[in-house]
Amino acid sequence: MRVFKYLFFALLFLIIAFFVYGFFFLPDKVQVSRSITIDRPAKMVFKAVNSMHTFNDWSPWADTDPNAQYQFTGPATGVGSKMAWQGNDEVGSGRQTIIESEPYSRVKTELYFDGQGDDPAWATLAIKDLGDSSELSWTFDADFKGNVLGRYFGLMMDDMLGPNYETGLSKLKALVEAQPVYDFSGFSIENVAPQNVLYIPTSANTDEDGAVAAALAEAYGQIMVFMQANGLEMAGMPLAITRNYENSVWEMDAAIPVNVDSLEGEVETIMLGQTYGGKVVKYIQKGPYDQGDASMVLMNAYLAEHELETNGAQWDVYANDPTLVAESEIETHIYQPIK
Repeated sequence: MRVFKYLFFALLFLIIAFFVYGFFFLPDKVQVSRSITIDRPAKMVFKAVNSMHTFNDWSPWADTDPNAQYQFTGPATGVGSKMAWQGNDEVGSGRQTIIESEPYSRVKTELYFDGQGDDPAWATLAIKDLGDSSELSWTFDADFKGNVLGRYFGLMMDDMLGPNYETGLSKLKALVEAQPVYDFSGFSIENVAPQNVLYIPTSANTDEDGAVAAALAEAYGQIMVFMQANGLEMAGMPLAITRNYENSVWEMDAAIPVNVDSLEGEVETIMLGQTYGGKVVKYIQKGPYDQGDASMVLMNAYLAEHELETNGAQWDVYANDPTLVAESEIETHIYQPIK
């Protein structure tokens, strides 16, 4: 009987010591953090982490349970972007929401894990701009608010969570570094005034060598003959207004600016119109005209990067005479109307 008494008091002492040590010596707040350098600008890194809707593109847990269920709500990016999940024992279930979003520098999320009380935890992705590269730190913060068992659990968190964070950061690095880096130095956003133009609708197959140049030359020739016959002068360099581009067929209006408000007499193929006036993205393409497809890729990347919405037909202005300058100095000014 005395042995059981000793065992009881020994166990009681251990329990008391367990709680006393946990309450007085273990921290309430625990932080786990890992960092990685990504060879891409801060803006690209921020774009990759500023959404819970694309979190699984680089999440270290996405492949752990292929049968996990996910629900995405709120905006696609920024504050309010939310993901909820239900998975196996290893993945668990819960929800994560972006609560702070500072462009190109910081994204903070709030996490609730089902079965672990009503108190949230927080994860912060901090981006340090290093110029052409970035340092990304992923930090997890938990506050156990006096919960002794939680404090003991916190002792294991770095070993449990740290390797997952390292895996996630490595996946994110590979994802972002696989994306191309664009040179936007030739771009600007401007406001342009409308111009009156004489134009002829035409088209050409861009896969056929010389087809575009031939179609434009024929149309410009007809317009110039008309202008000479009517004593009209050019009010700007020739341009081409895109009406449609599909299956390598470019449908366009070949146009020349003029200072007239109406046409007199009988006009069959030549029409008088006006270009767009307002806000545009302008790109100065230098070099041969056959860079068109590459310039369109660059234009679309610029629009996406700056979250701009188009507002009408794009047009190209042939800003100098290719017969008077070196091929590398040929300039095409590309205008895309935006909202």
